[in-house]
Amino acid sequence: MDRPEDRVNSGKLALVIPAYRPGGELAEVVSGVLGTANGDSPIGSVVIVDDGSGPAFADVFRAVEADRRVTVVRHAVNLGKGAALKTGFNYAMVTWPELGGIVSADADGQHLPGDILKVAKVLASNSTRVVLGVRRFDGDVPRRSRFGNRVTRLVFRALTGRDLYDTQTGLRGWPREHCEDCLRIAVNGYDFELECLLRAYADRRQSGSVLEVPIQTVYIAGGRGSHFNPLLDSMRIYFVFLRYCGSSALAALLDSLTFYLAFSSSGQLVASQAAGRAVAGSVAFLLARHVVFKADVSVAVALSRYVALLAVMGVVSYSLIQLLHTRLGVPVIPAKLLAESVLFLGNFAIQRDFVFVRK
Repeated sequence: MDRPEDRVNSGKLALVIPAYRPGGELAEVVSGVLGTANGDSPIGSVVIVDDGSGPAFADVFRAVEADRRVTVVRHAVNLGKGAALKTGFNYAMVTWPELGGIVSADADGQHLPGDILKVAKVLASNSTRVVLGVRRFDGDVPRRSRFGNRVTRLVFRALTGRDLYDTQTGLRGWPREHCEDCLRIAVNGYDFELECLLRAYADRRQSGSVLEVPIQTVYIAGGRGSHFNPLLDSMRIYFVFLRYCGSSALAALLDSLTFYLAFSSSGQLVASQAAGRAVAGSVAFLLARHVVFKADVSVAVALSRYVALLAVMGVVSYSLIQLLHTRLGVPVIPAKLLAESVLFLGNFAIQRDFVFVRK
């Protein structure tokens, strides 16, 4: 068996392909990239991670490994796409320390060799920026894929304030520093790639920018070759936003309950509003800092900003309640719930971009 250092890498980049029980498309992707690559191709090697496919697929991997530019790294059991990507990143960067970056692509034939090389060339020219090969989702695209992309775009926009056309693409160019940073991410499933995108926007070295390169939209009939579970894996992808929704729901419940008890006993709107904000704000601050945004900004800085946000939002909420109650005749409790609902997404955006900013 060849030693790792015997494997050839004549380019600036490596191609990493996570593969779980692949079909013949894997060999087509590899041969297409290496076969069409001319002397100026930035991709000099291919690392394929066999993510616990089992003995039945040994021949598939053995065939692609016959090329000395291809290395197969194996997991004993299936660990997930995120774990396979991290294994590939780590192997490539350790084996070739001079590597400038990595291109990742799926093994099911959805990424054409020409598009893989297109992303690689853009990454080679922009070695500090993440590059996404984005699909246009036009033509004969499965309804669940079109819908899933739209939902994820909305969630990503809410989380980052930025709009990307295709957040779920598996064809990506990863700068070396970004690969190193993403090795520390704990998640191992399909949500790994979304977490990496979120980290790219939080990283000042990325300058808040991701390059988007249009690629062809290719879907295998019947979803053959894809191991993406539309329900479970989508829930994992949206979990960051769901964490915020859950913590906000708990804070809103405490806020409304405290407000209701205080208003029922005193009849004072201002005092009841302040009491509700104080109780809910304390719980919401701890959840937002440690669970939702996992911020590393100091407690003193985050707390001062959060208190300021509470004060401003408290005044805005009070004004909305007054407007709904006195001008439109809405009862106080429903008016309170409606006002807080209106402010929900605004609160999230301000906490994300101002209060709990990552270093």
